[in-house]
Amino acid sequence: MITLGALICLFTLASAFDDTFCDKDKVLCHGNFDIDFTVKHILYDVNPPEGFNLRRDVYMRFAIMLAKAKTNYVKNKWRLILPPWDNMYHWKASTQTSKPLPWRHFFDVNALQSFAPVVEFDEYLENTKSDYVKVDHLYVLQNFENPFENGVFEEKYKVVGNCVYNVSNDKIRVKEVICVKFQGKISKLWELIASNPKDTSVMFAHGEIPLHDSYGDGLYWSCRKSMVFSDPLVEAATKYMRDTLKCYMKMCTSYISIHWRRQDFARSRSKDVPSVTGTAKQIDDFVRNTNLDVNEVFIATDADQSELQLLKTELKNMGYMVYYYTPTADEIQRYKDGGIAIIEQIICSHAATFIGTHESTFTYRIQEERELLGFRTYTTFNRFCPDKGECERPSVWKFVE
Repeated sequence: MITLGALICLFTLASAFDDTFCDKDKVLCHGNFDIDFTVKHILYDVNPPEGFNLRRDVYMRFAIMLAKAKTNYVKNKWRLILPPWDNMYHWKASTQTSKPLPWRHFFDVNALQSFAPVVEFDEYLENTKSDYVKVDHLYVLQNFENPFENGVFEEKYKVVGNCVYNVSNDKIRVKEVICVKFQGKISKLWELIASNPKDTSVMFAHGEIPLHDSYGDGLYWSCRKSMVFSDPLVEAATKYMRDTLKCYMKMCTSYISIHWRRQDFARSRSKDVPSVTGTAKQIDDFVRNTNLDVNEVFIATDADQSELQLLKTELKNMGYMVYYYTPTADEIQRYKDGGIAIIEQIICSHAATFIGTHESTFTYRIQEERELLGFRTYTTFNRFCPDKGECERPSVWKFVE
């Protein structure tokens, strides 16, 4: 007598060797599909003028894309090679380096790897004993001219054909370059990858074009939580908070922090930012209206020294003590501009309360850090308003487990 268990076993064995059996989700098509255990790699770059903090967000899009692929038989063979940090558009000449910086200079790569399958660029070269990364296809992503054709935003892509693209990293060799019009979520890139199934490495130029699959959900925050800063940067920020701001705890009570974006941002978005006098008044009003018992203000800013001195004088006249991180020449060379910015963000993240600049990615990253630290919403999602006119409230993105 054949038992039910035996029937199930026979059916499973028959299915495994049946040429017509195919799992459409995992693409396990026996008989006409060779099982491939090759580890494959994805690379990307970002439009050169884009800043450090937007690049961190682009990384998250790709990291989440790879993390979601862990349960898929075909997609889980892909790994993300982290693009080295070359000289950023906004980095000052005094911190320029001829050698691109690895991610471990800014982040704990072990923490990144706890979320997604990523590898440092230089470590990939060392592990493969190669002088460069061979890329089978480089897809140059381009925006559609009219993203809302017929009044609807549709996820789609269109292969334009072969084109020319200058890869800034001289340790990357590309076999074929293809231009692609693209709009939609980043997971749609899997369709492009599947169009050349024999590829073992692909690269996407303009990685900022694909959108997050979802923004602010549990997976997003898991990825964001894994972006732990490197120990030297955390230690430098902690030492400053302890020695200068007299803070010895995770959630400080001795100072407030502000991010005061100026220079090109203030010129291009003059309707969204206050004057120096307006900035000082808003800080004072905020402290008074929230009944904060503090008179110490930490400022993270790209303002020039003359403008910063004006703000400092106005605040001092109101009874405030003003602080900002001034790295030594050795620290500038050791941490670089990106590292100094992270140190400032850490200091702002631990303050009793925070006021940021509207639609600045630098401010967004601080708000995310404060959410992860557990600060209350009203202490985090505050912005500077123009001296006159409307002032849109900042969006609130709450941490989700």
